[in-house]
Amino acid sequence: MRNLLILRDVMKSNVMKSLFFQLKIICITLVVIPLIVAGSAVAQNLTPPSPWGGKRMLKEFIKEEMVYPDAALKKKVEGTVVFSFVVNKDGSVSDLKITQSVSNDIDNEAIRIFRKILWNPATRIGKPVNYVTTFEIKFNIKKYKKMCKARGYTKINYPYEPVDKSDKIYSFSEVTRSPTPVFSSRDYNFSSFIANNLKYPEAAFKQAVSGVVKLQFVVEPSGRISNIVTKKALGAGCTEEAIRVVKLLRWNPGIHNTEAVRTFMTIEIAFNVADKTVKGKIPTPGQVY
Repeated sequence: MRNLLILRDVMKSNVMKSLFFQLKIICITLVVIPLIVAGSAVAQNLTPPSPWGGKRMLKEFIKEEMVYPDAALKKKVEGTVVFSFVVNKDGSVSDLKITQSVSNDIDNEAIRIFRKILWNPATRIGKPVNYVTTFEIKFNIKKYKKMCKARGYTKINYPYEPVDKSDKIYSFSEVTRSPTPVFSSRDYNFSSFIANNLKYPEAAFKQAVSGVVKLQFVVEPSGRISNIVTKKALGAGCTEEAIRVVKLLRWNPGIHNTEAVRTFMTIEIAFNVADKTVKGKIPTPGQVY
């Protein structure tokens, strides 16, 4: 009888252990599966960093900015410089490394160009995150000569010197003298330039689209603009037309103390379908956008 009781207790113990083990597996499964699903969802909601203005405008900027080193041209040195870097949550860049080098002078030119690029941070489920990424700049002599012919210059001319080499970007309110557009005639101003050069998109006219396009960009010490970003868009081709016309402008750079510096600028272009007109607006000293 005693043996039967012992056997019964043992069987109960084994059953309980088996049940506990099965419950443990079920619990683990319930915990792990949601994590895997969540992980998949996170991966699908990860957006990599991107340059201000998008890849197409960045490509155009590099074409305008590149100055092939003279020594490399003479020696016919070509290749691709590849960078590895971190785009931080605030859009700043850190841990910049060259993972593929061409030569010292070409590497330095690639770094000079790269440091002028502004970045939107990567996002995960809508929240900014730090992100390790790569970027490359190609140096091809044949293509470079075609670029120079198309843009009309081989060297960057600065309308004002000395030039700040730090690549710091100043706000409109920080500079001693703000950037101003350069016009071919004294009778021109920003509004008249916009009115004479901007074409009201036909699609916008047909759809009776009116409103304001607001753009922000950097006026470089060379007087060209970079890193165009749309702060307020307008459909039916209006935003694209505003960007096209703004890129036609050349500027006197902003001055901080005695140096030409990179300066943030914001402009507004108004489209009025009622009389099919456009108007432009740039900030006056003291205004902060």
